Amino acid sequence: MVTKDIGNMINRCLDYADDISRNPASKYPVNARMSLRNLLKDDMLTFFGYLYDPDSEDTEAQINFINKNLGIIITPTNFQRFINDRCRPEDFLRNVPQSLMYFVADDSSPVDERTAYGMSLSGYLSTTFNDAGVAFIAYGGISDREADTLSKYINMMNNYIKGFNVTGTPKSSNTGGKISFGSGINRNPGNYTPPVNPAPPVNQEPAGFQPGTGVRGRAADVAPGSPKEKSLDELMDELNSLVGLEKVKTNLSSLVNLIKVKTMRDKLGLNTPDISLHLVFSGNPGTGKTTVARLLARIYHQLGAVSRGQLIEVDRAGLVEGYVGQTAIKTSEVIDSAMGGVLFIDEAYTLTSQKEGEDFGQEAVDTLLKRMEDNRDDLIVIVAGYTKEMEDFINSNPGLKSRFNKFIEFPDYTGAEMYKIFTDMCDAHDYGLDAEADAYVKDYFLDLSLNHGDNFANGREVRNYFERTVERQAGRVVNEPLLDASSLTTFKLVDVKE
Repeated sequence: MVTKDIGNMINRCLDYADDISRNPASKYPVNARMSLRNLLKDDMLTFFGYLYDPDSEDTEAQINFINKNLGIIITPTNFQRFINDRCRPEDFLRNVPQSLMYFVADDSSPVDERTAYGMSLSGYLSTTFNDAGVAFIAYGGISDREADTLSKYINMMNNYIKGFNVTGTPKSSNTGGKISFGSGINRNPGNYTPPVNPAPPVNQEPAGFQPGTGVRGRAADVAPGSPKEKSLDELMDELNSLVGLEKVKTNLSSLVNLIKVKTMRDKLGLNTPDISLHLVFSGNPGTGKTTVARLLARIYHQLGAVSRGQLIEVDRAGLVEGYVGQTAIKTSEVIDSAMGGVLFIDEAYTLTSQKEGEDFGQEAVDTLLKRMEDNRDDLIVIVAGYTKEMEDFINSNPGLKSRFNKFIEFPDYTGAEMYKIFTDMCDAHDYGLDAEADAYVKDYFLDLSLNHGDNFANGREVRNYFERTVERQAGRVVNEPLLDASSLTTFKLVDVKE
């Protein structure tokens, strides 16, 4: 059974590829139009092509494994076409992965602590190919053909590394030409002498293409209290890195400073006025209210305002039942789950907006107000919704008005901000725009920001547009006779045009 985090290992290698490319002393060509990151992805896709068996037990899982771990979109038909074009049997043991050449060259610099296994970068790359190969063929049942193919391929990589007498040769299970499988299978294909100089990377990407670097620095969801939980400074940097929302960031930074000062005064025994940390987030859909609430819960935890820092998201349906007494029970259960963190109620105005018939939303409000008072030291509530409706909601009840006295308005995104969100999505998923597509997207979002209907959804509009673009691009490239990293990662005008 495969237990290693293959995705993390591949991401490490992709990050190392970026590091090598940025190194002024790197031997990677500065004018290469394919980034080393994408060259590595191309090499891994070729590697999986050699291992692939269309008669395996679960080919769908294998394709999903490729797409998930390489951050690409490829269909079974497309992958088979790629194999037919690129994975020729006569080339199997004649060409080491081109990216390995540059990892080996980078090993000439002092070995540092960049890998989890204390080995050279080329050794870590070889180990990643091996473990990814084991995981890949495990989905289809490890046949003798696949095991031999994998063993020979990794042995070729390791011999290439050893041929350069690299300091820090892999200290993995890949010693003596043996590959260690989770099932206990070992294969020894014997010695193989690889070519000394693999060909340099082919210039396959269009001029001006900017490869994505979304993996590096991308925030992961970390459970509060985890050793990997981010510091307050890191969380504030993440907040400030969000596109737009300048006034929101300013207001929240002021609130954070208030909490810091209150904490210092408390430690000195000085009298300090109470600060309400409950908030009203108002604005149209898709303006980042939920995203900011998630970050703020963790910021509150780092400041010591709450003990755990989790965010519980809920709407009217999650609080209200249709029978007398049941709503109070349901609301209390939700509040219990939010204790020590933040309760985020989206479209909170719907709790009091019912004008006719029996409405139990008020019962939820009454329960919420009582628990906010009883648990004021370890519970923070953020309510969110449209600006006018949230004003009416807060003014509908004196208890709400006294507890929610901080309004933070989330403005609609400008065209430039929506364009930035879109390009960030492209980077995060390893896509890029050619010149025509880039110009179209800028104009598209500018027009959308100035001429939109009442149901305009801001960031959600961008996400939906991105997904439509990915679908159009996939429909186009699936019929292309030759596929490479460039064609899989480049949006053209026909892809972005609505």
